[in-house]
Amino acid sequence: MPYVISGDGTKIYYEVIGRGEPLVLVQGFSWDLTAWHFQWELGYRFRLVLIDNRGVGLSDKPSGPYSLDSMADDAYAVVSELGFRSIHLLGFSMGGMIAQDFVLRHGDVVKSLILSSTMPHLEITPELRQFTEMAIKLYDNFNMFTGALQVAFSEGWISGNEQVFHELTRLFFNRRMPKEAYVAQLEAMGADLTPRLSEIQVPTTIIHGEADRLIPIENGRKLFNGIPNSRFVVFPDAGHAVYIERPSEYNEQVIRHIELVNSGRFSEHVKREERVTYT
Repeated sequence: MPYVISGDGTKIYYEVIGRGEPLVLVQGFSWDLTAWHFQWELGYRFRLVLIDNRGVGLSDKPSGPYSLDSMADDAYAVVSELGFRSIHLLGFSMGGMIAQDFVLRHGDVVKSLILSSTMPHLEITPELRQFTEMAIKLYDNFNMFTGALQVAFSEGWISGNEQVFHELTRLFFNRRMPKEAYVAQLEAMGADLTPRLSEIQVPTTIIHGEADRLIPIENGRKLFNGIPNSRFVVFPDAGHAVYIERPSEYNEQVIRHIELVNSGRFSEHVKREERVTYT
């Protein structure tokens, strides 16, 4: 199985699917690379690189603290191992924060950026800490886990896809990370990248679901306002896990982003907000 040893000795698992230009996918808080199942079809166009962040999946699960820097360096270790000099980088939720940090630390290899359902900073409020403490106490309770996962999807999608949601919940529950790693990943998101957004100069598409209950769409607008060379794509009625709720339309937007970048037409769409229409 493909592993790379990161700078601090952490073993990071990754998978490569398809051929073509490299597209590196960085997953969100507490989820492993199996959550990219609906994006595998992109392997017909790109060489997909899927990474298990430290703490989840088949990667090492060291005790905390974790940091965005360390997780960005983990991803960079994978990119270096594969010998890539130019990549498109996609980050979802916490993975979007890791992707922002990656560009700030290793921007020489990033051709373009896609930030999905993410933010420049997660405020660790007393309420969030209280919820986390409760979640840890009930960490092995499937009903509690199901309730927490519901927030990652829009209510409309859950009601129309009850069986899929149940199967996803069971999959994520069976592959849940250790409690200590759960806390370490959460606290890493307390970093604040807001003051450095203007330093991100690569073509950036920001994707956000309008019905995101976990990371409200205002967070995507902060990125859009702060990153100079960016466009904003809104998915009406979609929740946090927009790439699962609307996989076909989401994958089309990924392809469109890369086509705009590669054709030199991305600049025509900078500082434009677009809304996705569903067929």
